[in-house]
Amino acid sequence: MSWRRRFSGVHCATSRCISGNGKTSSICSMPYPSSIGNEINFDLRVYRGHPKLTVTLYLPDSVSDEKVIAETIDLVIRGMVIPLTAVAWRRGQTFEYGHLERPKLDDRLREHEARIIVLKIAAQQPGRSASTSLLKKEVPGYIELSAKDRVRSPSRPREDVWQQVVGNVVSHQKSREGPFVKGFATRTTNGLKVTRKGLDYLNNMGFKTSR
Repeated sequence: MSWRRRFSGVHCATSRCISGNGKTSSICSMPYPSSIGNEINFDLRVYRGHPKLTVTLYLPDSVSDEKVIAETIDLVIRGMVIPLTAVAWRRGQTFEYGHLERPKLDDRLREHEARIIVLKIAAQQPGRSASTSLLKKEVPGYIELSAKDRVRSPSRPREDVWQQVVGNVVSHQKSREGPFVKGFATRTTNGLKVTRKGLDYLNNMGFKTSR
């Protein structure tokens, strides 16, 4: 499986994706061994010939049954909280080497995805804190923004839609699905700080940080 997002440390920091099964290749710049629980092991690989921010999932050679491969890929997508709109290709679909089409439907950053990206960015900062301005500065390094993301916000004419979405994560403090109500972060004067519970949440989806 391959998807479009950035790496941090030894695990994938975010997602857009391909799925597959194969051996180590000389065109793979760096493998990132990963696992979910004690049963699912896989490699995350970055290929020099693929578009930027693209990550590929490889399963062990021992996983050869088509049904098991499909089920395992679904488990990884759920376990790493990869948005389905991030999946560019998966096993069984037509594939042209070096070419990954962006999804044509609803291809833009949504608040539920932005919440996770914001937590990942803040978790890597000193004190696990980040200002809203820093979050907006860093987000383009974690997601390939689409044309729909870059449209000017109708309510904030100085910002693009994606910037408003990121700002909403911090400003919507009472949202039941937001990081504050769930205890993943606390509000600071100019942004947020990731809590221990927030770090555990990120760790459970395969994201690791040394801070």
